[in-house]
Amino acid sequence: IGLSSWFWKKVMMQSFTTNSEDEFGNDYSYNNSRIKSGNPPIYAPDLIGCGIDHGGDAWNPNENGLFFPLGWVEGVETLMNDVIIPRWYDEQNNGKSASLSRFFGVGQSNQNNGTSNSNGDGAGCLVIAQGGLAPVGIMLAHRNPLHVQNLMLTSPPTYDEITTPIPESELRTNYDFLRSPTLGNLAFAALENRAIIEFFSNLFLFDDDCDEEWLDETERESRYVEARTPVQVFNAGLLQHRSLEGELKELVQSVWVVSGEGDKRVLDRQMYRDELDKCTLTSIGGCNVLPWENAAGVVELIKKLGY
Repeated sequence: IGLSSWFWKKVMMQSFTTNSEDEFGNDYSYNNSRIKSGNPPIYAPDLIGCGIDHGGDAWNPNENGLFFPLGWVEGVETLMNDVIIPRWYDEQNNGKSASLSRFFGVGQSNQNNGTSNSNGDGAGCLVIAQGGLAPVGIMLAHRNPLHVQNLMLTSPPTYDEITTPIPESELRTNYDFLRSPTLGNLAFAALENRAIIEFFSNLFLFDDDCDEEWLDETERESRYVEARTPVQVFNAGLLQHRSLEGELKELVQSVWVVSGEGDKRVLDRQMYRDELDKCTLTSIGGCNVLPWENAAGVVELIKKLGY
């Protein structure tokens, strides 16, 4: 889960081109079937209002209200219930359940490192949520214990940030500023500049310098004024309008909290392990956008969970 689906394309490419030989030694290219390559399907949704450049619908808050993060959670639930789960059952009925067991990770575990993806129900998806979208992943897992078996949070806010609500007055001030036709427009005009994107990406997001493809994608999305709406919600902090401590502590799933080795908040995330019963902390190369800057490392973690 990232605001727009393009954020996951390096993970998807890495997954499709990793371990491309099947158990019989046949090699499959990226363009061949995901099932034949032995890798599970990956779904990268455009959250409501995102992905306009490649067909996503714009969201106008003046016409359609949304609760956050609930609205985005419900959008992913629709994808899961109407597409992912039915497609899995269709494949099972066609006699392909053996291959698709890797998609749902049925009863698999990793004996080498002791990790397991079993939450007792026998099948389920792995949900990965990036950065400040951790509340979407947490709520999705909490609301769907039968369909979500593992939750991975890459570069999430600290445990204190997730469990401490931002005051309503602060949220209102932030949102009104970003929605302002004068100051808000000026701020976005500056932040959508390619040079400014590169500067802030190198300063806060990447361990090394960001690549041209990252700049191309972010610049392409910013061509649409309508694409600002979900960014306004996100940057205003509306996803953290309440504590998610209750949902976190009630999770039956395994939770993996993944930090970049260059991220200064690594130690600040220790509380996840202290407070949650089934939580693993790990670090891989990179800083704050791990699925983009270290797709191979993220795919390796996915494999450790048995997918």
